[in-house]
Amino acid sequence: MKTGFIIAAAALAVTACTGNKTEQKAFATDSLSFENKTHTAIVTLKADYPTSGPDALTTAVREYISEQLGGTYGGSLAAGDSVMDFYGKRHTARLDVIAKDLEGSATPTPSFTQTITAAAETPAYVTYTDCSESFLGGAHGITAQTGATFRKSDGRRFGWEMLRDTDTEDFRALLKEGLKEYFAAGADTTITDGQLAEALLADSGVDYLPLPKSAPYLTADGVAFVYQPYEIAPYAAGRPSFTVGFDKIRSYLTQTVIKMIDNKDGK
Repeated sequence: MKTGFIIAAAALAVTACTGNKTEQKAFATDSLSFENKTHTAIVTLKADYPTSGPDALTTAVREYISEQLGGTYGGSLAAGDSVMDFYGKRHTARLDVIAKDLEGSATPTPSFTQTITAAAETPAYVTYTDCSESFLGGAHGITAQTGATFRKSDGRRFGWEMLRDTDTEDFRALLKEGLKEYFAAGADTTITDGQLAEALLADSGVDYLPLPKSAPYLTADGVAFVYQPYEIAPYAAGRPSFTVGFDKIRSYLTQTVIKMIDNKDGK
């Protein structure tokens, strides 16, 4: 009995010295892809697929990737190659049907490209972007870009709930400033309100611009906003997008997000 007590006491002493916290596994990914090019379909899928990291985070990101690719895969999400192959074949089959309908026309081969990238990472969060481009006939292709931010500690996904007071005049001024920078295309001087109005399709005027339909996401330096083609400007304008620095947007962030961006050690 006495010997057992001594061993237990020694074990407690070691725990007291080293602590009982487990080291958080580093988040790591593998670049996976699916490519198929035939006379009826061109499909290219790419994804930075999680291979290790905190369990909740890797699960959340894998689910996100599967959902962005279609959301119908029912197998193990740990098998990244199987996930990519499953969705690649589904997209190929879909384009084959479209190609059959276009048979005999001068329309180029239907194509679909989707790239899901780990675009930003800090000790506290990782952000993914999803860029897709498809041509299914018609005058031009269709492009889209969205993003999502995940907290590393528990895999929570963030979107519009990161922000508050977005219906205020001052917040909308940030959108106007960002769009001016986008349409200035790197020029030394910003464009005027009138020039911005001419570039947009918005009916609300430049002082109360609509929020993007897709959720914002965190970069390493700020919050990114993306308008899809035709959402606020003509197709030729591309995807109007910009990043508002943390110093400018901090007062519109929730305390939950402020704590996350201020977390420099991931603990």
